[in-house]
Amino acid sequence: MSNKDVILANSIAGIPHFAAFDLMAKNRLDAVQLDALLVYLIDTVSENALPFLAEQFDVLGYKGMRLATTTVQKREVIKRAIELHRFKGTVWAVKEALKTIGYPDAVLTEHVQNGAGGWATFRIELDAGNNPISAAAVEELVRMIEEYKNVRSHLVDISYKITFDPDGITLTDESYENPGVDDSDDMYVGGDFRYNGAYTYNGDRNCSTDTDILTVTII
Repeated sequence: MSNKDVILANSIAGIPHFAAFDLMAKNRLDAVQLDALLVYLIDTVSENALPFLAEQFDVLGYKGMRLATTTVQKREVIKRAIELHRFKGTVWAVKEALKTIGYPDAVLTEHVQNGAGGWATFRIELDAGNNPISAAAVEELVRMIEEYKNVRSHLVDISYKITFDPDGITLTDESYENPGVDDSDDMYVGGDFRYNGAYTYNGDRNCSTDTDILTVTII
């Protein structure tokens, strides 16, 4: 062991049992993973520490962590905790809270009802993407929105926008009358008819190469 590694005073550095203790302490301290102590580097801290950090920053439950389904989302909720609490009660806080759990394009529209109290109403439109949609999921979202909206405002409804590939749709019939029937079909929306002699070029067909968007409303 070189002199620079010894922290003992020169007067006792040569005593064998003091030197052995010094070496043991050095080896123990060298084995400590210092990066594990940097718990506020949220992107790199151990996943096991996230629940404790969420409690410290007050984002447990419907304030964020309950609806965060991935580790990335949990880290994002914690990182945004200070801002969310600072601006709690604003439109920005509601939209940012939804963004942390996988809804980056949430649209919040205010004053959606006429009459007394209509000025304090709002609705939210979400792009469902790969997020599951169920009555329970909607209820969870409502609880989270209640955490970050202001007290006077009332949520009227939540609507979902679903984007899917129209070229492959599978219909499954599980009704009692005709159980277990699967039907797969292709859906073509615009730009799918070519002027190749198979059709009469009389305006009845869309022979352009444009791309259309099909919107399906599920009730």
